[in-house]
Amino acid sequence: MPQFALRQSRARPPLLRLPDEILDEIASELDLHEDLINFALASHACANIVIPRHTQYRIIRVRNVGFQLWAHLARRADISRNIREVHMCERHNYTAPDRLPTTLVDPQLDLSQYPEADRVRNICEALSHMTDLRVFSWCWNTTGPQQRSKPTVDSAHEDAILDIVRHKPTLKHLGLSGRFANHVKSSNIDPNSMSYPLWDISNLTALCLLGDAWVKPGNAAHVSHMFELSPGLEYLEIPLEFHNLAKCKFPCLKKLKLSLQSGATSSIDESRARFLENHPTIEELTWFPIGIPNLAPGSLPILKRLRTSLQVVIALDQLSQDHVIQVDKLDDQVSPQQLTLSTPTPGPPVLRPLECLDVRSVDAQTLASFKTFDRMSLRRLRLHMLGDLHSIHQLAEFFPNITWLSLPAVHLPKDAIHPANVKLEEWFAILSLFPNLEVFRGRGLWTAVDSKKEKMHTAIMQLVQLCPKLRELDHCDFYEKRFAWRRIAIIREGEFGASLMLLMGHLINFRVTFGFSQHPISTTMVELALIVVFCITVAVLGAVVMLLCLLSYHEVLRGFQVWVL
Repeated sequence: MPQFALRQSRARPPLLRLPDEILDEIASELDLHEDLINFALASHACANIVIPRHTQYRIIRVRNVGFQLWAHLARRADISRNIREVHMCERHNYTAPDRLPTTLVDPQLDLSQYPEADRVRNICEALSHMTDLRVFSWCWNTTGPQQRSKPTVDSAHEDAILDIVRHKPTLKHLGLSGRFANHVKSSNIDPNSMSYPLWDISNLTALCLLGDAWVKPGNAAHVSHMFELSPGLEYLEIPLEFHNLAKCKFPCLKKLKLSLQSGATSSIDESRARFLENHPTIEELTWFPIGIPNLAPGSLPILKRLRTSLQVVIALDQLSQDHVIQVDKLDDQVSPQQLTLSTPTPGPPVLRPLECLDVRSVDAQTLASFKTFDRMSLRRLRLHMLGDLHSIHQLAEFFPNITWLSLPAVHLPKDAIHPANVKLEEWFAILSLFPNLEVFRGRGLWTAVDSKKEKMHTAIMQLVQLCPKLRELDHCDFYEKRFAWRRIAIIREGEFGASLMLLMGHLINFRVTFGFSQHPISTTMVELALIVVFCITVAVLGAVVMLLCLLSYHEVLRGFQVWVL
């Protein structure tokens, strides 16, 4: 049957009778990879539409120079136009997996080696094809002998790439980390901010700027001008030392991360505190001040996620006080009196809906004493020190809805001088206090079992019974490339798990996944798999033996021979 007649067949859904160009345009409107996969799973014809023309062309993440990649994207404007995100980073950056198209790359046309100027030209041409680009990040924090190298050999190449990005009307998220903008002119020489493409970028909702250039006093006016062009900014990550931060206004700011870049004194804490007071819309804050900050009572009323030091938490926990004015007796008064004037009785303290808390130098007992945090809203908690273990009981009582918990492996017992390791039985008692616990982070369990995997397997089998919702733990192996601990994922498997628990005496079936929370790499626990296979084999053999006992001797022998064959 001709292709046109086959397309118009009534057996096909009406959607698939449309021309290929229209179907490709429809698929181009799907942003998420999971939506593309769901569309491809509908039928073989749907899979041919989106795989690989769309599934491999939504997010690009390249860790090296990518000669062949950029040549391919520059040549194929018909498919590179659908790319939504571009992430370029240094070769040693393994914090996220590579996302590169492979199927449609032509080794004959897309050369793998050519001059640097041609590579930059291909990058610019490929970016110009991306008419729906939403996210662009460029990280170039090199290490070793090239630690201070620039992202491009020629500064003009950096300007050319960022100039293409600047003209993208759909761009909402921008991130630069490294030695960018070190060649730009200061505001004294360039008062109109014309010397760098990014000074005129606008309408961003998320911005991350990390590097030495952003803290130079000569660039402060340029960066402030860039901020003014994005009044709807919701996420901001910038060095703590940025000079003009206190003067900036972001009416929609929700997430703020201040990172110490090179060094500062405690004198900047006051201006940073005033900035926070002027932005009550902030929901997520990462800030480690140099000294002891002073925040007005009621600051950050809708704060949900906080990563900071103990001094900030204490400042946020302050309550407003009555102001009492005493008037001494005057000489011409007949009867001496003392007049006390009070402000109106203050209302109840502002209870911040804090969901995630990561505080340095605070123990469980101190945390339980805070008064301005809604105890029922806390879900994620990381403590870097533990005092007496009895304080954990109070912590679990005050914060019963914790689902994510990170604790150190040692604690300081009462009236003790030196810290001691938390024992395995103590860990069981601690973690069982949190009925909603799903994720537990830390080396405590591995330290308690002397990093022995066999003991850890047994401990996990007991722990999953004490914590019915537990699904993830830290592994003992550290992945150097991604600079993170591997993970153990616990997956309960319904009726099969229940039958296995009954067969083996409270052994809950679970599978272990080694990887990371964002990009797990699955594998199966070998020891448990052998146990499962052995139990199934025993059950099958038992059934066969019972069947053989009901047969005659001749049938038994024949059945056994057949079974062996």
